[in-house]
Amino acid sequence: MPEMFTQLLGSVEKELLEFRQSDKFYFVLGAVAIGLVIPFAASEYVVGEVLTPMIIFMIYASSWNLLAYSGQGSLGHAAFLGIGGFASALLAIKLGLPPVFGLLVGSLFSAGIGLLIGLVCVRLKAWFLAMVTFGFSVIIVTLISQFDSVIGGVMGFPTPLIIERGLPFYYLTFVLAAISIGVMYLLIKSKTGLAFRAIHENEPEAKMIGINIAKYKLLAFVLSTFFAGLAGGLFAQSIRYIQVSVFDPYYSFLPLMMAVIGGLRTIEGPLIGSVIIVTINSYLYKIDDVLQGLMGPLFPNVSNVGPPLRMLSLGLFLVLVVIFLPKGISSLLPKIREYFSEKPKKAKTHEGK
Repeated sequence: MPEMFTQLLGSVEKELLEFRQSDKFYFVLGAVAIGLVIPFAASEYVVGEVLTPMIIFMIYASSWNLLAYSGQGSLGHAAFLGIGGFASALLAIKLGLPPVFGLLVGSLFSAGIGLLIGLVCVRLKAWFLAMVTFGFSVIIVTLISQFDSVIGGVMGFPTPLIIERGLPFYYLTFVLAAISIGVMYLLIKSKTGLAFRAIHENEPEAKMIGINIAKYKLLAFVLSTFFAGLAGGLFAQSIRYIQVSVFDPYYSFLPLMMAVIGGLRTIEGPLIGSVIIVTINSYLYKIDDVLQGLMGPLFPNVSNVGPPLRMLSLGLFLVLVVIFLPKGISSLLPKIREYFSEKPKKAKTHEGK
């Protein structure tokens, strides 16, 4: 065990050194600096209702993306988001655990459920597993509704707060997101991540060279559900309330959309996708009343025109990205870096002339 731990530390040190020397280091440094400074220039609404959910969904989308690295998919990831949210809140309310411990235990509970599902279903092909997770999210909603007298999930209930909302909670979320995404980055860059990619690229060939397919798929699934549960606990804190609507299919498709729009199976993809979709959701939401006023008389049988149109805009944006940028918006980053790196060279050439 000490030798294995030493090898792991050596691998992490090597990856951090390579990362420090890469162009991505300056991108991450700039993103972290912006994330730390921008709340001071933003209103209380923007910090609490836009920036904080944006950071939380970065964890959630990255957890789904981690699953995709190993060639697996989930159409019911909201089950683990909701389990993390409900478990963390109920542990604090029913057992009196400090909310911060409830958050950690809720994440572990979500991973434990993921382990049980994975043991049964991890040998299934990607989209068969995806359908199982979708079915599981429906089952969870039924169970919570059935035991509503104990859980109280149908009407919902307030969640105990770890720390004061606003800037303190934003920075707590920011730190947890940085740690979570950092851990996922190191995992993907390790030998385990190499095994994930081999399974995704060619599962039969990966099996032939000695990779334990079931073991690595199960590991990816459990880790993915842990981080989804962590995002769920933070999400419940963010909205200060938890109810059964957190299991809605919308929340299952959200991380998939974020990963695809930003760039599937890239570290930065889910982060970019989260920024874009949360921003669209936050600011298009303001035109709901306007849309209702304009289109309500035209469609009197439609009780609420705004949200469907907002979802339509998100769907249209996703279709356009898939058609014109199949590798996601992150595929533009190398071109942008190349453009800015060439500009100084051109300037020097003109000065020489």
